[in-house]
Amino acid sequence: MVTEPTRHSFLSTFRHDAAKSVLVLRPSTGPAVRWHKEPAICGYRKLSHRSDKLDKDIQVPICAAAIAVSDVGVIIGGYDGRVRFFNCGLDKIYWETRLESAIYASPVVDQARRTVLIATIGGQIACVDLRGNIVWTVRIGSPVYATPTILPASDLLVVAAFQSRCLGLTLTSGECVFDRQLPKPWQAALGGSAAHRDPYASPLATSQGDTVLCCAEDVLCLAPDGMERWHCRTDSAIRASPAALHSTQEVTLGTVDGRCLFLDAATGRICAEIALGAKITASPAVSGSIVAYGTSQEEALGINIASHAIEWRVLHGAPRDHSSFSVTPDGNFVATTSSGNVVCRSAKDGRFLWETSQLLGLAEHDPTVDTTPIVDPSGSMYCGSYSGMIYHFQFQREDTQGSW
Repeated sequence: MVTEPTRHSFLSTFRHDAAKSVLVLRPSTGPAVRWHKEPAICGYRKLSHRSDKLDKDIQVPICAAAIAVSDVGVIIGGYDGRVRFFNCGLDKIYWETRLESAIYASPVVDQARRTVLIATIGGQIACVDLRGNIVWTVRIGSPVYATPTILPASDLLVVAAFQSRCLGLTLTSGECVFDRQLPKPWQAALGGSAAHRDPYASPLATSQGDTVLCCAEDVLCLAPDGMERWHCRTDSAIRASPAALHSTQEVTLGTVDGRCLFLDAATGRICAEIALGAKITASPAVSGSIVAYGTSQEEALGINIASHAIEWRVLHGAPRDHSSFSVTPDGNFVATTSSGNVVCRSAKDGRFLWETSQLLGLAEHDPTVDTTPIVDPSGSMYCGSYSGMIYHFQFQREDTQGSW
């Protein structure tokens, strides 16, 4: 018997949690998947548009992570402002919808309504259904580069926008519930040229129904009406998104001066601090008792959530700059690394499991991937690149006789 999911089950824990990036329309009934083995590319596509003025095809960069619609296909937001829904093999397009400007922030799924929320660098927020129809759209007047998040209990979309803003929009219509100013980076007082480009970090939904937001050198907890519950100053810029540790009722985040912090989710009090030894701009992910971090020196670390102790530390496997760890359905960590491949490591001990290759023998083909990998529980993985390539990876399955 399949039970209906509760709103609490839609709560995301980290930036590219499956609750935000995978929509399962029906339970998978296929053979078991070999998640611990390297997947194969079983489909690819290059996005481009024809410029009549230049008389040539221009590649469309993919900066945002995908939305996997399990066993059906994948939704991709491109830097041309178009949202496309492909089948799993990427050889068929179901529909295409154009927004007003480029898409950098990753789209997120409203699981309850089976719609997708998309933010653009022009400040447009759009809700699109699975047929490609725009349900509602609003313009907030500030660029959005951070992945939004959903507060399931209050039916709210929380958006962190450049120019130090945070907004709460209703999921049903996009009506603005709150629009508040955030602390600005220290460089703003000196006329810093990039001071307006904050925040980058995705807001975080807590199990109490609040939002934790990292901006400038600060961490804020906001109630669903936008009122501040607590405020913690870290004295260092925060570029990576935080993660929720529901088992300990804490929030963890990394700073650009290389510290991993654990904060009490109810009060903002710093419970523990670990020096990781290098800049942190990639976002962590959580699997079981471990939270994974990566540094700019390409180290990947697994930290015990309960004890705040480093369980494992390995080279090669950290997410590339401003991307994120995500988690496979069997609970291991995956990330797109600086090598341009996706690497998977065991959550238990950091052991290397597999690394992808995008060498296809194509003319003028850059095999580098750039976006955070999104893994569908039916056995697919999707990743994109700044050169306009989208890849569909397929994991091995158990055969019909039940042997490998």
